Amino acid sequence: MDQRLNAKLNRRRLIATTGAAVGAAAVARSTAFAAPNVIVRARQSDTLTVAYMESGTYDAAARLLAEEFETAHGAKVEVVAFPYQNLHDNVATDLVTATGAYDVISIAYQWDGEFAPYLTPLDDLVARDGIKEADFIPNQWRLSGLWDGKRNGIPMANDAMAILYRTDLYEAAGVEPPKTWQEYNDNAEKLTGDGIYGASWVGLGEQLQSSFLARYWEQGKPLCDENWRPLFNGPEGVKAIELLRAALPYTPEGMPGWGIPEHKNAVLNGELAQAELWPSFIRADARDEAKSKIVGKWALTPFPGASELSAWNLGMPQTTQKADLAWEWIKAYTSADNARRFADQFGIGSPQIATWNDPDLVARYPEYPAILQAIEAGRPIWRIPQFPAAWDILQKELEKTVYQDADPLETLNTIAAEWNKLLDSNPPTIPYVE
Repeated sequence: MDQRLNAKLNRRRLIATTGAAVGAAAVARSTAFAAPNVIVRARQSDTLTVAYMESGTYDAAARLLAEEFETAHGAKVEVVAFPYQNLHDNVATDLVTATGAYDVISIAYQWDGEFAPYLTPLDDLVARDGIKEADFIPNQWRLSGLWDGKRNGIPMANDAMAILYRTDLYEAAGVEPPKTWQEYNDNAEKLTGDGIYGASWVGLGEQLQSSFLARYWEQGKPLCDENWRPLFNGPEGVKAIELLRAALPYTPEGMPGWGIPEHKNAVLNGELAQAELWPSFIRADARDEAKSKIVGKWALTPFPGASELSAWNLGMPQTTQKADLAWEWIKAYTSADNARRFADQFGIGSPQIATWNDPDLVARYPEYPAILQAIEAGRPIWRIPQFPAAWDILQKELEKTVYQDADPLETLNTIAAEWNKLLDSNPPTIPYVE
C-alpha cells in the first residue's frame, strides 16, 4: 500500500476512534439558539466562514448570497472553496482536531456517517423553524444530512450524471442518444475526427468511479450483497472496465488527467461530441454566449441504466462559536426561493420539488423532467464511515486498469479484498441496499 493511501487510512481510523470523545467535548459547550422570527445580528467583528466545493456553482452561489447576508445580519462571510477531495480532507482534519476553522460546511452525503459525530444536531431547529420534509425530493431528505435517525444537515444540492451531446454533430453523423453504453461507444467512433472527440469523462479517479459504476449498474447487479460482500469482481465488473477501455481511442489524449474544470472547458469549447458529466456544473455556462461555443447546439440525456446520485447538505460543526449566524446561513442558502434562484442562475440541481415543477423553469430548461427522473432513480453510494477509505482504493485501482495494463479481474479482486478488510474491521449494522 502506498504512503499516500496509508496516510488517508490512518486518518480515517483516527476519526473513527476519537470521534465520540471530540464530539462529546464539543457538545459540552452547548449553544443556545435565538428564538424563531428574531433577526440575528452579528457583532461588528464577526466573520462567518463557510466551506464549499470549488465548482463555479455551489461556491459562486455562496459568494452571491454573502453580500445579501451581510446586509441582513451584519456579518461578513468568508467563502472558502476547495476541489472535491481537498474539501473533504480539509474539513475532516478540522473536525477531528476540533480546530473550529469553519462555521458551516457543505457535506457530500457519502461523508454523512464519517462527519456525524462532529456536527450539531438540527432536528429541534428544523421543527422550530418549520422546514418541511414534504418540500424536498424524497430520496434527498432521506439520504442527505440524516444519519442514525438524526438530522445533521439540510439538503442544498443534488444531481445525477448525464451525457451532454452536441445536437448538430449527432444530426450530421446520423446518430441518436445512446440507450446502452455500447451504443455510446458506437456513437463515439462515428463522431470522432477533425478535432472533435466522441467520448469523454472526468479522467481523475475521484470521478472515474462514476463512469465505472454506471457501466456496471447497467447490467443489473448491485455492488454488494445484503451483507456488504462485494459482487463486482466478476464478469459484470470486467465488462464495465472493458467498455471504458474501448471508449479511450475516441477521447482527448490528456483526458485521464482532467478534473472537472478541464473537462468543462473542453465541453464549452465545442471539442466534445459526447461528455459524461454532472448537469448542474454545465447547464448555466453552456447557455452563456460569453462562455460557450455550443449555445443552442447541445442537449442532455440520462445515463443508460442507473446513475450515481450526488447529494450535498449544509451542516454546522459543533466547534462553531457563531451557531445562531451559522443556522441563519444554512436556512438562507437552502430556502425555497434561493433553491429556485440558484438553479436558474448557476444551474445547481435543487433538492426541492417545487423548483423542478416550476413551469417557467421547465419551459426554459427542457432537460428538467429527464434530469429529475434520473435524480429520483439515482443510486446512492456508501454513506458509512468506511466510504472515504474504500473509494480511495476503488479510484486508485480503477486508474491502473482503465488507463494502464493491469488485469481487470485481478484489479477488481484486489478492490474486493481491501473492501472486505475495511468492513471486517467495523461491520455495518444495517443490510446493504441500493
